[in-house]
Amino acid sequence: MSNEPVPTHGVMEGKGAYKRYAKLPTGGAALALPLLEKAVRCVALPADQGIVIADYGSSQGKNSMVPIRIAISTLRGRVGGSRPISVFHVDQPFNDFNALFAVLDADPDRYVLDDRNVFPSAIGRSFYESVLPPDSVHLGWCSYAAVWLSRIPALIPGHFVSIRSSGRVRAEFERQASQDWQAFLSLRAKELRPGGRLVVVLPALADDGTSGFENIMDQANSVLVQMVADGAIMAEERARMVLGAHPRRKRDLLAPFEGEECFQHLIVEDLEMSELPDAA
Repeated sequence: MSNEPVPTHGVMEGKGAYKRYAKLPTGGAALALPLLEKAVRCVALPADQGIVIADYGSSQGKNSMVPIRIAISTLRGRVGGSRPISVFHVDQPFNDFNALFAVLDADPDRYVLDDRNVFPSAIGRSFYESVLPPDSVHLGWCSYAAVWLSRIPALIPGHFVSIRSSGRVRAEFERQASQDWQAFLSLRAKELRPGGRLVVVLPALADDGTSGFENIMDQANSVLVQMVADGAIMAEERARMVLGAHPRRKRDLLAPFEGEECFQHLIVEDLEMSELPDAA
């Protein structure tokens, strides 16, 4: 193992920047909306109880509005308008929660617009920890956030993204991604109520290990090399730049469920892989 210092985690750029520019995650989430509606129709809803929705990795909230609104609308079709619904938006402590609450206050797609019995709140804690009480969540939604690792396991010689790493470094990222995926699922399993549902949307790798992002990431890497040559950044700064995300293959996502086909009392009901067009 290397003794080199590894960068610490950051969060998405604040002041609404992420919600303005995160178009690919918006498109990816849209592909999963039919599965979300199916999950909501199957959630066990004991009578006379409030309903809890957890939005794991909300960032600044813009990309959560439509999915949560669809979930609430589907729930209302089952239980009517009188049951209280609590929505917990979960992200790291340094997330721009001010931008999140601004979206909840004024965005035209906000899910609280016409429903007085919906109660949003935020939790500033990593979802690689427990964030809600055991057996409390009826529906969990996580879009793109679980591609981010709990820690960056290594520096990447000559590049800044794990999909361009190899050998020992690539193995460390694969190991960290596997551990984090199991940790994420284990924590959500404890928080879900019996009969609850969890829907996770992720950017993934094809079976051959490609992502579709190789070309643009290589171009960005070339720009960083030129910035060092121009003196805009130092070589030491460049060497410490690592994107703390690692996409997984289908087999990686299913690995915890091998054998018993059950992991921490979770079972896989649906898994779909789709190509997402990028207008850029």
